[in-house]
Amino acid sequence: MKLSFQKSIASSQVTLPIVAAVVFILWFLLPTANTQLPDYGLWRHVPSFLQEGNWALGIGAICAALAVYLMAELNNANVLLRVNSRMLSSMLVLLLGLAVMCHRFQPGCVLMLLSLISFFPLFATYQQPNPLLTFVTYLLVSVASLVFPQLLWLVPVYWFIQGYFRAFSLRCCIASLLAVMVPYWFYGGIAVLTASLPDFLAHCQEVISFQVYDYTQLNLRDLILYAFILLLHLTGAIDFYIHQFMDKTRTRIIYNVLIVYGIVIAIWIGIQPQYFATLLPLLLISTSIVFGHFFTLTHTRFTHIYCIVLMVLAVAVFVAQYLSPDLLTLNANPSPLTPHL
Repeated sequence: MKLSFQKSIASSQVTLPIVAAVVFILWFLLPTANTQLPDYGLWRHVPSFLQEGNWALGIGAICAALAVYLMAELNNANVLLRVNSRMLSSMLVLLLGLAVMCHRFQPGCVLMLLSLISFFPLFATYQQPNPLLTFVTYLLVSVASLVFPQLLWLVPVYWFIQGYFRAFSLRCCIASLLAVMVPYWFYGGIAVLTASLPDFLAHCQEVISFQVYDYTQLNLRDLILYAFILLLHLTGAIDFYIHQFMDKTRTRIIYNVLIVYGIVIAIWIGIQPQYFATLLPLLLISTSIVFGHFFTLTHTRFTHIYCIVLMVLAVAVFVAQYLSPDLLTLNANPSPLTPHL
């Protein structure tokens, strides 16, 4: 039996404005956690007042709005959906609103924007090895790594994606290496001129730093959110593999790499949970696309009921983030919640 519940939401032109308006209101009214300010790479030089209070929320909202716009353009440029829908952008808005740690201006905001932008030249290389587009793609990744050095770990993932696209050649490989090095050439030169070479060397050392995390310090709120986002990603991935024959070959390949990209980020978070807030926006990108595809294009009785269950779970996850931190933390010193205003 076919139902129109999901189709009505996915095809409506007012879904995105309504979701965006609700999330915008909650963005500034609901409390957020007082977490320690990150000091990754050059991010430690960002003034603290931009990372706290209304300044941080305002800049975070601007970054979220830009990300939603880029998601819409990415959908238009690559025809990620077979129907006319803004569900991918709406899903990204919803997930960003659900993830409280993404409300503040933090390194994850920069990573989210630059990663989304990097997908444009990356996807344009499909079956067309292009050193220029390759250079731009990896340059964006390298620039993002200036605020989070460990992001360079994703360079092999981008190589895999280009290889899967049949768009990787020797010239593209050289272009990617040069693109990764260019920002560091400038940074190193500035460090020499300003007598801050030890800071530059410490930044480079952070790329290969690995710390064994004490999982007893995990916050249960973060675990609940992580599990829910992972559930959405796996739901979208499973449904896509069942119905991928309905999409064009190029679209199938793009979704395959987005699913792998999301799994890599999810595994990375599982291994290094201390980077949860920073890496979560990257996971939200792939999840919003993969699950948005599921929500938009499947309209059976089962998916209708399943999506209602997921909506109830989303509300529960949302509420759980604002319960007493004493009840939702695994450690003895939870970070308190403070109101935005």
